[in-house]
Amino acid sequence: MLTGLRAGVLGVASAALLAGSWWGATAAFGAPAHLPKNAVVFKVEHVRGIKGSVLEEGNGLVVYTFTGDTRNHAGTCTGGCAAIWPPVRGVPVLASGQKIAGKFGRINGQVTYNGWPLYGFTGEKGGQNHANAQFKVVHPSSGSTPAPPSQPSPMPTYTYSYSGGGGNGYM
Repeated sequence: MLTGLRAGVLGVASAALLAGSWWGATAAFGAPAHLPKNAVVFKVEHVRGIKGSVLEEGNGLVVYTFTGDTRNHAGTCTGGCAAIWPPVRGVPVLASGQKIAGKFGRINGQVTYNGWPLYGFTGEKGGQNHANAQFKVVHPSSGSTPAPPSQPSPMPTYTYSYSGGGGNGYM
């Protein structure tokens, strides 16, 4: 009876060890890491009609900051405003090969860049510019247009790198 019990315990322990090795082998052997299902893939591109490069998410959708927001605080474009300018929500991820100066973060689920909450534009197609007096495109080299003089930067966040296609990032 003791031999049967040892064999059973040894079998369970071996199975657990193998399962643990199998799970660990995925990353060890270079298999692609799984992205969060709410990943928002960012890249920097030139957009027609805009001087310099701008920050885009998903399939070339330009992202914006709202001049009514305050750096390192939750976005203030809500209700009817958010119906037209929806907050970008999810986990910020850099597209493969992209190196973007600045820091991504999140406040209440909304993605931020250098502390500024990010927004999209309802009905936008890739590579379009809908900036106006209140919503400004984000130029990665300088953070974003409405940046006030030096304030503390947002808490650091982990950013994944991803080479596949991206979703629109709106939830």
